[in-house]
Amino acid sequence: MLPLPHMNKIETISFIFEGKDYSVAIIPDVLAGTNQNILIGPHSLNIALYHEDKGYVNDDAKQIDEQIYAYVEDEYFSLPYESFLEQVKKWLD
Repeated sequence: MLPLPHMNKIETISFIFEGKDYSVAIIPDVLAGTNQNILIGPHSLNIALYHEDKGYVNDDAKQIDEQIYAYVEDEYFSLPYESFLEQVKKWLD
């Protein structure tokens, strides 16, 4: 898979969990610099999927979580594309 071109808008896909729609970003692997894309989810989705004291809410939650590379603050999703990538890299470093 080729890296995503420079864009002004973050490319996202939707994950619907317990009736709520969460936007998950599709970005190039900013850490390894490979030609692979990774999924970055909002922190609010992470909270919905997993509870510290009880673990995953259900099997669907676990399946969704296993597809997502990392979670970042929800506010990052309103940033321009390049700024989003910079913030994700800082978050993951």
